[in-house]
Amino acid sequence: MNRAQLEQEFAGAALSWATEELEWSEPEISQALGVDRKTLHRWRTRESVPAPEQRKRVEKLSQLKWLLENAFRTPEIGKRWLYRSVPGLAGKTPIAALLAGDIDAVLATHVSGAYV
Repeated sequence: MNRAQLEQEFAGAALSWATEELEWSEPEISQALGVDRKTLHRWRTRESVPAPEQRKRVEKLSQLKWLLENAFRTPEIGKRWLYRSVPGLAGKTPIAALLAGDIDAVLATHVSGAYV
């Protein structure tokens, strides 16, 4: 498997997770990743791979997946956390921050322990 195929596989897995587990639509995923819906479609159909800056955002989406599946007692608790107001996000919910394209703030809030 070459590098492009590995990148397509990685992006595809992250996008599938966001669609299936978070129940996000393509417009929501596009917004969270800061890319055009056409770009997202090209990734899904393996016509292209994320550019280096976009790849970083896809990696952060994968980090969010890991966080929700492993940092909480159960994945369900992690998903519920997404919909609760968090002081570290100025009272916003993590899901609102994610859909505003601020994956970094959500990851930083949890890593800092500010989610408690």
